[in-house]
Amino acid sequence: MDFTAKECRMIAWLRYQHENWRIKRLLQLAAALACLIYSLSVFVIGNDLGIFVGIAGFYILSRTIGSWHGKPEISLLLKLIDERQKEGRTCALDKSSAAL
Repeated sequence: MDFTAKECRMIAWLRYQHENWRIKRLLQLAAALACLIYSLSVFVIGNDLGIFVGIAGFYILSRTIGSWHGKPEISLLLKLIDERQKEGRTCALDKSSAAL
């Protein structure tokens, strides 16, 4: 079974997302901590906005920690595709020439 050009683009997009998850999770962690610190400072002043920002901060923090290592199904799929490429059956697109 060979991959079509559309499937190869989807694989390249998945690989791109999976490789850039390290950066995204650190940005999400920083955003969650900023929301929590801001919510504490606003809540101390007496504004109710701090509660909503705090809830958003906890939500972002829980999603980031919950998926810290990425999605396992994407990791498994990419490993299976890499094994397939080692066997000699490759996509029309190479990892280095995958244009998004």
